[in-house]
Amino acid sequence: MIDATTTKEAVLLARLQSLRWKAGLRCPRCGHRDCSLHACGKDGRRKLRCSGCGRTFNDLTGTPLARTHLPLTLWAKAARLLASSHQTCSSLSVKLEVKLATAWRVRKILTEALKDEDLRQTLVTEDIP
Repeated sequence: MIDATTTKEAVLLARLQSLRWKAGLRCPRCGHRDCSLHACGKDGRRKLRCSGCGRTFNDLTGTPLARTHLPLTLWAKAARLLASSHQTCSSLSVKLEVKLATAWRVRKILTEALKDEDLRQTLVTEDIP
């Protein structure tokens, strides 16, 4: 049986990948086009390796959401809350069911991330099953 959260996560990840790599997959460091799948996490996030510079990266590398381990569904819920109205860290913490420090970090990162049109389009849209 497929979990609904897993499905939403997969949809968000697929949407992010299609918007992020419109012109084709490229290494964010050197711009090389020849990249291969290095590993795949339990959450479906893929890890890629550039054959040009040898660095590994994922679909979030180079975005404000890079190096975060929170699910994309949580980021999307927080983005919708922040886009609809001003949220305090305290209210965000309660609505997202996370610690206050996590809510502060999410709010700080999303303030910057929502300036990127691709991330805004991925996270704020409501049409996730």
